[in-house]
Amino acid sequence: MTTNTHRPALLLPVLAPLYRAAAPLTELWLRVISGVALMVHGWPKIQNPTGAAGMVEGLGFAPGWLWSILLAVTEFGGGLLLVLGLFTRLAAGGTTVVLLVTVYFHWIARDEGYSGAELSLIWSAVTLTFLAKGGGRYSLDRLLGKEL
Repeated sequence: MTTNTHRPALLLPVLAPLYRAAAPLTELWLRVISGVALMVHGWPKIQNPTGAAGMVEGLGFAPGWLWSILLAVTEFGGGLLLVLGLFTRLAAGGTTVVLLVTVYFHWIARDEGYSGAELSLIWSAVTLTFLAKGGGRYSLDRLLGKEL
């Protein structure tokens, strides 16, 4: 089985240099914005690491105090690592798991369906992309020459 890896021809080939220059900048922008969003959501949890113990126990994660701390660290710390592009795949993997749990929480546990889970689905698609692709050209991973 062969796979076609060629891109379709551009209708306006003159734009090719612009697209090549913009692609790594769009990856940087998406990585930084998603990291900041996770940090904003994680900041209250970092300030009170066991504050979500009851909520996570209600979802079946016991002991709640431990999972609450892991949630806080994953959201805030994972967001920070995404912003920096450091250990990007590890951060993206952890935050993707958290986001998929929030999909379950909104869609199933709270019975909100797609409309309740929509943002978590979108954000999980973003973090899953960085799990697959890494931090990109403008990341500390790239600067260090190593990534997971």
